[in-house]
Amino acid sequence: MKRRSFLKASVATILTATGVPGWSNVQLRKLGLPLLTYKPLPAPREFHRDPSIFRWMFGGTRSGKSESNIGWDLCSYAMGVHPWRVTPPNAQIWAVADEWDLVGKLLWKEKIKHYLPSNQIKGDPVWVSRQLEIPKEIHLVNGNTIEFKAGNQGRTAFEGRQMDAIYQDEQIKRDSEGIFIEMQGRLQKPNSFFAGSMTPIHPQPWLSDRIEECRPNDGIYYANLNDNRISRGGHVADERVDMMIAEWSLEVQETRIKGYFASFIGAVYKSFNRKHHVCDPFDIPAEWPRYRVIDWGFNNPFACLWMARSPDKIWYVYAEHYKAQQSLAYHAAQIKKISGRERYRVTWADHDAQDRYEFSQFGIATSPAKKAVHLGIEAVQACLKVQGNGKSRLQIFETCPKSRKEMSGYKWAEGTETRDAKDMPLEVNDHTCDCVRYGIYGVEHKGYFGELI
Repeated sequence: MKRRSFLKASVATILTATGVPGWSNVQLRKLGLPLLTYKPLPAPREFHRDPSIFRWMFGGTRSGKSESNIGWDLCSYAMGVHPWRVTPPNAQIWAVADEWDLVGKLLWKEKIKHYLPSNQIKGDPVWVSRQLEIPKEIHLVNGNTIEFKAGNQGRTAFEGRQMDAIYQDEQIKRDSEGIFIEMQGRLQKPNSFFAGSMTPIHPQPWLSDRIEECRPNDGIYYANLNDNRISRGGHVADERVDMMIAEWSLEVQETRIKGYFASFIGAVYKSFNRKHHVCDPFDIPAEWPRYRVIDWGFNNPFACLWMARSPDKIWYVYAEHYKAQQSLAYHAAQIKKISGRERYRVTWADHDAQDRYEFSQFGIATSPAKKAVHLGIEAVQACLKVQGNGKSRLQIFETCPKSRKEMSGYKWAEGTETRDAKDMPLEVNDHTCDCVRYGIYGVEHKGYFGELI
């Protein structure tokens, strides 16, 4: 009797919450207890209601983000009873994770299989692996379809037809921006949408920039682990929450607890963030010493930064040139155009003798950069440190997007099961980072201030 009374109360609750006419108690009972008795935490509650085309829920570990996004939101939409989303007939839905293993263990076994009653699934799933219980797609009796995708399939797997809804859980680690662009292109149907949930522990500058821009079609929410404490009406014992937090290093606690884009595992410059290190452009005073710094490249981008140092020793990256697959003549012309009539103490460049010689023939003399990697990184880290006045000694103009993106995405090499990690940064998207290092280390730690040229 207790269970029947509880179910009856739950049906009444969802009827009141949905306000969807035409659903009988018998029909709603087919949804099963998980959908009917789901109780959202504070951030998910607002996430479910948000009408934005792109909904993002960044959350700490065990904060309930996956439960609310992949569990309740996706399944209530697939069943056609989402209180704030209208499900079209024969809806096509993608459920996306980084790897097939996560598709099976997290999306299917832990969330969707739990929330979708088995009697609402038509026939057997189409399997990627029946043995490992990794589904490729499932068909519902109401005519809707859920297809499963893995990020490691690559970008081309996300091309093709239009979708009604795309749900993603956790970060896609390889070509995340490219895959998101493809998913975004699939949302051309009326009322189609994307819903993503993740703990943003891996550096993805394109995404952190998008979130900070607060675009009109983006709804952004943060699920706090502490809201999921039993003492606050959540589902995780307080002792367990305290134990998890105690195990995490300080550099990842803001991310693991609150879901903030703050510090990242593997990041070289963990303290870099827009709040303290990106500023609005202004006219650099004529008396400040200025420097140009070059990192050669052809297939990899050629990068040149313009840097100035204020009397109180604050470095400003105030202009950038960044381009791949162009001749040295092209780069020299662009540098001259950006430089105008400015004069520089020195133009540092990587040591390639031929490139430096050819550049001199175009009228740009360079000096070999001071390339000590670890000492240079230490010099930059010292400038990134926020001082007592709340300011740091390195500022990047908002108009230099490549510089700020690469600073936040600069990572140490990772090890594998068969290879130890190298104590060196990855040589990927590091071109402006090298320039910043050459400039700061060359001046501050080698005492080179140069003559005006």
